[in-house]
Amino acid sequence: MERKRCIICHNELDSTHYEGYDICTECFDLMEDLMSEYFLRTITHKGTGVGEMYSKYLKDSIKYVTDYKRIREKSERYFKDVKDRLETAVEAGAGPRQQYLERMLLVLEWLQNNPTFYNYYFKEYYSCPNCGASIFEHYEKQMVGDWLMITCSRCGTLIKKYFLPGRI
Repeated sequence: MERKRCIICHNELDSTHYEGYDICTECFDLMEDLMSEYFLRTITHKGTGVGEMYSKYLKDSIKYVTDYKRIREKSERYFKDVKDRLETAVEAGAGPRQQYLERMLLVLEWLQNNPTFYNYYFKEYYSCPNCGASIFEHYEKQMVGDWLMITCSRCGTLIKKYFLPGRI
């Protein structure tokens, strides 16, 4: 009987981490690195200009649809920025990190080709599961050792934690 394979790297699947997606542990860890950076950039991005208050009103009023659009609106630029950083590091000769960088490029490419994964991944992070506050408007972040903790600023509920021992 042939074992399942990871949909990203095609290596044998050791376990699954996302329901409905056959993603191995190594690709899962890299996915978490990419998504944590993207999630943090997205929730901390603040609008500027004359229409900021009206824009905030619209975003607060529409909730899920707006939050989903907000999650997705900068993804292409983010992919390009990260891909450029990764390719530059690979070309420079990353030494022992070479395999990590090459696998990270595979994960990034898979994300680009599977935009519906964003809806799956972020579905629980648009609002606080305890009080319902929009995470885009009510969040706090704190580093605890190598862990980034994102909590609701209204009630203190932990929304997401990411392991960030270093960045590319």
